[in-house]
Amino acid sequence: MADSVRIRRVAEQIRGELSTILRDEVGDPRIGLVTITRVKLASDLGAATIFYSPLGEDPDEARKVELDRVMRQVTSFVRRSLATRVKLRHTPELRFVLDDSIAEGSHTLELIRSLDLPKEDPEESPVADQLDRGPQAADEEDGETESTT
Repeated sequence: MADSVRIRRVAEQIRGELSTILRDEVGDPRIGLVTITRVKLASDLGAATIFYSPLGEDPDEARKVELDRVMRQVTSFVRRSLATRVKLRHTPELRFVLDDSIAEGSHTLELIRSLDLPKEDPEESPVADQLDRGPQAADEEDGETESTT
């Protein structure tokens, strides 16, 4: 259990440092703004899978291929920079993977918003009905009564 806590802590430290390195030190404009969404670290700390997502864009297939190629090109530089910032005996091998979860979540939200669902009138909701009758009526429905002696 102590190992898993250490792995999570090191993974979170790596995630923070990689975000800073990609933002401040990597000068490739093809990367743009990316966020590191998650770092999955091997139990022996020898390899790390870094999930990243471009901010403010839903990349098409050509952009995904370009991002993958650029991230592979900067991997050795990022690993060397990470080695100077994170004090580990061995710096893990890095593998960057595009994380589509943010784009998928955004797409799902758009689909939900595009549905023509009728708006619920707050005055017709069961909660509003209970509020109109007062707190004692709500207690009676729950099977609880307030004693007044």
